[in-house]
Parts: sequence; C-alpha cells; structure tokens
Amino acid sequence: MVQKKVLLVEDDLEIRDVLQDLLEAEGYDVIPASHGRQALDYLIGAPADALPDLVVLDLLIPLVDGAEVLATMKRTPNLAPIPVVVLSAVARERPIGADAFLPKPIPLQALFDTIRSFVGAGPAPELASV
Repeated sequence: MVQKKVLLVEDDLEIRDVLQDLLEAEGYDVIPASHGRQALDYLIGAPADALPDLVVLDLLIPLVDGAEVLATMKRTPNLAPIPVVVLSAVARERPIGADAFLPKPIPLQALFDTIRSFVGAGPAPELASV
C-alpha cells in the first residue's frame, strides 16, 4: 500500500515534531514545513506525484500566514482539490476554503479521525520478524 502524504505546516518546533512522529507512527509520509513560504514553495514546485494527499495547516505561521496559504491553494487548479485541515489557537470556526477545522490545543483523536476521513488510514506498520 502506498503511504499517504501529509504536508504538516506548523511553526512551533515541538508541536511539529510531536505531530510528525505520531503521524509517521500511524503510517503517513509527513512533509514538515515551518512557515507558509516553505509550504507554498513545496506545493507549487512539487511534481504531481509528490503533492500531498492532505495539508494540516496552522493559521499563525511566519512569512506567509496560513490563511494566505489556504487561499493560494484554493485558487491554484492542481492544489485546490487537496483537502486542508486547519489548526488554530485563535480562530473559533472553520476558515473559508478549509475542509476541516480543529482548535488548539489539538484533540489528537479528532485530528486522526479527521485525517482518516479525507485520506484513509496509513498503511499498517510492518511487523518485525522475531
């Protein structure tokens, strides 16, 4: 089974590392980005087969904020179909264009359930032979 790619855009290194570890443990291929410019550079420059299956996007990120990343994605034909899950400590409702919204602190079970609803589960981890 092919790993589902998740672009994780979060400027808080500790949160990003924890989420990346948890998502990878669930079988997802995580592409980390620490700011909006890095996320957009990846999305715009990636060949079609390297685009993520889903974007997990913090709103308050440096250089280009999450709202602008979301707006750019939704007006770019090859990026518009990619589901975006917005995480935010300040927003209280789903931003226009986002496919889902979760408040911070992040309810992890809700995050995993939301990701699975868009891209399915990651592949089952391989069992080590004894």
